Amino acid sequence: MLIKRLLYFFIGIAILTSCSTKKNTVVSRAYHNVTARYNGYYYSGENIDEGVYKIEKANKDNFEKILPIYIYPTPEKAKSTFPEFDKAIKKSSFCIQRHTIKDKKGNEAPDAGKWIDNNWINIGISQFYKREFFSAVESFEYVTRTYTKSKDKYVAMLWLIKTYNEIGSVSSAEPIISFLNNEKNLPRSVKKELPVASADYYMRRGLNTEASTKLMEVTRNTNPFTGVKKNSRARYSFIAAQLFEQNKDPKRAIDYYKKTIKLKPGTYELIFYSKIRMARLLDVKRNSSEKTKKDLLRMSKEFKNNEYYDVIYYTLGEIEQKERNQTQALFYYKKSILTSVSNPSQKALSYLKVGEINFDLTNYTFAAAYYDSAIVTLPKDHPEYKSIVARKKTLEALVGYIKTITKEDSLQRIAKMSEAEINTLIDNIILAKQKEEELKQKQKEAEAAKNNGAAGSLSQSSQSSQDIPFGQGSVSFYFYNPNVVAFGIADFVKKWGNRKLEDNWRRSNKSISIETLNDSEKDNTGALASTSDKTKSILESREFYKKNIPFTDSSIAKSNSRIIKAYYMMGSIYKEELNNTKKTITSFEELNSRFPSNKYLLNTYYTLYRIYLEGKNQPKADYYKEKILNEFPDSEFALLIKNPNYAEELNGQKSEVENFYTGVYKSYSESNYTQSLALAREGISKFGKNDYLPKFEFIKSLSLGKVKGIDSLELSLKLLAAKFPTAEVTPQANAILEAIKKQKNPAPTPSGKDENQTKQDAYTINVEKQHFLIAVLPDQVKMVDGFKSNLNIFNSTYYADKKFELSSNLFGSDKQLVILKSFENAKDAVSYYENLLKDVDVFKGEVVKEQITILPILSDNLPIFYKTKN
Repeated sequence: MLIKRLLYFFIGIAILTSCSTKKNTVVSRAYHNVTARYNGYYYSGENIDEGVYKIEKANKDNFEKILPIYIYPTPEKAKSTFPEFDKAIKKSSFCIQRHTIKDKKGNEAPDAGKWIDNNWINIGISQFYKREFFSAVESFEYVTRTYTKSKDKYVAMLWLIKTYNEIGSVSSAEPIISFLNNEKNLPRSVKKELPVASADYYMRRGLNTEASTKLMEVTRNTNPFTGVKKNSRARYSFIAAQLFEQNKDPKRAIDYYKKTIKLKPGTYELIFYSKIRMARLLDVKRNSSEKTKKDLLRMSKEFKNNEYYDVIYYTLGEIEQKERNQTQALFYYKKSILTSVSNPSQKALSYLKVGEINFDLTNYTFAAAYYDSAIVTLPKDHPEYKSIVARKKTLEALVGYIKTITKEDSLQRIAKMSEAEINTLIDNIILAKQKEEELKQKQKEAEAAKNNGAAGSLSQSSQSSQDIPFGQGSVSFYFYNPNVVAFGIADFVKKWGNRKLEDNWRRSNKSISIETLNDSEKDNTGALASTSDKTKSILESREFYKKNIPFTDSSIAKSNSRIIKAYYMMGSIYKEELNNTKKTITSFEELNSRFPSNKYLLNTYYTLYRIYLEGKNQPKADYYKEKILNEFPDSEFALLIKNPNYAEELNGQKSEVENFYTGVYKSYSESNYTQSLALAREGISKFGKNDYLPKFEFIKSLSLGKVKGIDSLELSLKLLAAKFPTAEVTPQANAILEAIKKQKNPAPTPSGKDENQTKQDAYTINVEKQHFLIAVLPDQVKMVDGFKSNLNIFNSTYYADKKFELSSNLFGSDKQLVILKSFENAKDAVSYYENLLKDVDVFKGEVVKEQITILPILSDNLPIFYKTKN
């Protein structure tokens, strides 16, 4: 018995001594390796897997673009997985601290522990997914630098490639890829992943051929030990097909889309979009499209594709457009718009297609409407976004001029009618509006009755739970019912798409606001009369409709002026921006026919002369040539027709003026004010009226100010602004005049404070220094305590590795100031601030977000904020 007790005693002593990290013995190494593997590495790996699963589950691929090789979180979505990755970092860090074996000097013995480097890699991976890339680089580089004899250093190198690719430092990834490709004894996991990481590297460099070669290598490798998983191979096959498609190799693209389908991936989207892409790649000149169309129509009737009906109809539209069946293509594109529920990008593309077809058919009014709808939902990263916006603005302007002509012609026709006829017309308009309002009111009442019925059924179903507190059971108020709210959101998205919460959300052009009814209907503050009855009575009065009718000669002249300008601008848009010479000819010839003495006559003659000359219609070109020479013999256009070298000679004169002006400007910039004044006066006298005249005048004024003082400067600039109101230098002249005015009439400092005191109360900027986060709340105990409590929960959930100090003070008579300290710099404070505002759990219960002002602030500015409360 004694011997057995002694044996147990010595075994216990051995186990206890093996826990020490200072002993590099077989028993000690075995103990620390087992613990590091199963306590640290295993559980941190589980946390990483949980985080990655959440990221992949939340991911929504955009199949209109080339898919990314890896699925990484965006900066906005990364925050939701902070808890998982923070746990992984905490477990691995604790494991490293407790189980790293050290030598007698207290330094780590890298060769003694087998799993410490793996824990470091897990820390780096967690930092990577948290988008703390530079910290991740440090962790991975530490492994490669310290654990040189471990094969896990190759895993760290692989993650270094991924990190450098993600931060855009592909030049740093290249040597590591080259090194690993030449290494013979790579671990199996690294051999599997290296071609994929290399493909990612090549894609980011725009080397699609090299990237597709690597992906082909991965998809061909079906070995269960060295190959990647089937689902991943399907994704890589799809990406390879997209790359072939982008490289104009449709045959190989179709082969790899077929391969994606054959692999039967877990995600149906890959199968669906492979079929769609194959259909879009169909060569209608060489192959019949009938089978493809039938397959697509069959897919449009399958319930599993209900989310993708818009994509299917869009594809049918593309095939019809390839076959030049414009009518049928329009039908399918419009059907795509109608069936688009939760895919705003696809809806935008369908709107765009309808707009483009109408544009090609010169149906510019319809094209403008569809372009306007497309811009509302089109992603700003669309490759042609800027050109689409530009075309939309052009069409918007064109349609505006078309409407101006139609409107003014209609008003002039009405003006020629008898008073009785005008009154009858207006009465019919009012009657139509009244019927329209009655119909709207009936629809509202029917909708209200329907909603009341739904609310009644809701309240009946929840009568038994009326006393149940909110959040613990069903409730009768429909906004508290998540199912009803979700249905409403889906219905809204189906009709309008995803819209930003803002004023005038229905419009793509937010600068357009509701027109005021009449200036006389505004009160002294300029606000519209608030009563709906008053507005209704105005809309139903004959005077309201008569006010824009041109009854007098002067009003008809103004109306004609608007028509003339609209015709000219319309023709100019057709010529310069839409390259439609036929429409230009029609617009200008109709303008000159209706208004033979209009102010744009010479310009239209010359434009028509050039169009007919370029179109080799010599008789028409000669007709307008003679008109210019006979009616405007001294014009520049006449001189240009008589002397083909006139333009070159004119440019030569402009060059002379430009060279002279350069000398004037140089004198002024070298502070030779007397000389610059004399030269500016000489330039004004010598060259007379030219493009540089306002600039000569401007330098003359500035030089005069330097030579004779501020009063001379002020007077000269006032004359310049009056003579050249639209010149390039006029805004600068006005700015100087405003500064002179302020200098002569200084505004009193606020609250009677002197200038020094005002300067002391000014905020400073230093983005590198320590920052706080402050929140101003109403002085309500429940709200302040709730906010602080929610803030502490937020910090422990998403910023567990940070230490914050939270305090609150009375701020004025009715406010509380909550201060969160501290952040190393402005970047950290702003990042925290943005994450906080997006978190719904902080602002719940008694904490009302709309009543709280939250701001990042430089620590040095806090005393000023206390003092000024500004």
